[in-house]
Amino acid sequence: MKLAGYLAHGSAVSDLQDIRDLSADELKHHALAKPVVAEAKARLTLFRVLDDNHRAWSEYLTSLLHPGEVQDDAVVLELERLFLNYLTCANHIRLHFEGSFQQRFRTDGAEQKKYKMLLEQLIQTSWIFAFFLDFRNYLQNQGLGLGFYKRKLTATSVSLELTLNSVELLNTTKDWPRSKLAPAKGILELTGLLRDFHAQMMQKYSGIVIATLFADLPPAAEFYKKLATEVRAKDPRLTMTFRDGETKTVHVPNDLMAELGLATVIKK
Repeated sequence: MKLAGYLAHGSAVSDLQDIRDLSADELKHHALAKPVVAEAKARLTLFRVLDDNHRAWSEYLTSLLHPGEVQDDAVVLELERLFLNYLTCANHIRLHFEGSFQQRFRTDGAEQKKYKMLLEQLIQTSWIFAFFLDFRNYLQNQGLGLGFYKRKLTATSVSLELTLNSVELLNTTKDWPRSKLAPAKGILELTGLLRDFHAQMMQKYSGIVIATLFADLPPAAEFYKKLATEVRAKDPRLTMTFRDGETKTVHVPNDLMAELGLATVIKK
């Protein structure tokens, strides 16, 4: 099997450029990495779904900053829908990977301790992450998550206000064990809160998932990235592939973490 590259505008065999033969060690590494990559693409896609949900939320907020009248009732309904979509997906991700972890390591005390330690570190160092873990209790009582909404339109500007009131949240439920929400937190700006929580999910929580459930993923990503760098050294326009025989090409990741949507993961 050969290390090869092709121009991104076409992947026909005639476009292929052989670089060199893959070594026996590289072929062995590839064989070990294939199931790791396949499982990661199948299961870590949940983070791409989360990212798409956040993008839909952000794009809708941006659209509200364009001049023009809107129907406030319709806007609030759409904001509630997008907000709940995002929070439901985030909670599903956490429950899914916690369940997977318990199933895989139910008899491994050391791994159990490692996961709990990493999660607790994130909760202790990120109030926003802790807040949104607790926020699901509020949703269970309230049903909807959006607090105060106001869109102000003038002749020269459009402003948008989306906030949560700490006192009102506490009046609905006193159950905020992780974030220790207190009245002193006052008015919480929702747009910034969700943006920062999304960064925590995509960078730090995904890092915990990879460290505990996909420990072989970073070495696999580095293996393919190193080969892709070698291919691009021949021609920066080339995309790496493997060629097996005269005509068969084997698709392999060039930048695996980026392809998974997790290029900014903070490794544990």
